[in-house]
Amino acid sequence: MRELCASLAAAFLLGACAAVETRPAPLTQADVIRLAKQGRGAQEIIAELKRTHSVILLSGSDIARLHDAGVPAAVLDHLQQAQIEEISWRSRSWYLYDHPPFGAWSRCAWPPGPWPHPTLRGIGRGC
Repeated sequence: MRELCASLAAAFLLGACAAVETRPAPLTQADVIRLAKQGRGAQEIIAELKRTHSVILLSGSDIARLHDAGVPAAVLDHLQQAQIEEISWRSRSWYLYDHPPFGAWSRCAWPPGPWPHPTLRGIGRGC
């Protein structure tokens, strides 16, 4: 019986590992430049950025450098929009889930204490 349980557990774990999908590595600025220099169109580069879930944080000088390297304007627009959406998502996520004392993932969300919450002052309550 013990061998049967161990066999079933091993089969389950192997099946679970086989079902895990590995995410491709996100593209970098150098990758985007390389794709543009290879002659890929804007839609192809954008499709690759979406497939790899790439968000590249760009400064103004980065955008100018990518433009000078031949990256199409549509790709630059996509990169900037992806950056804005990522920052917006992170802001909402932080406020809804990590904002003490109300967030579900905050260190001392419960029981409620005095305001301002001690963790906001950096004192903590042994959490």
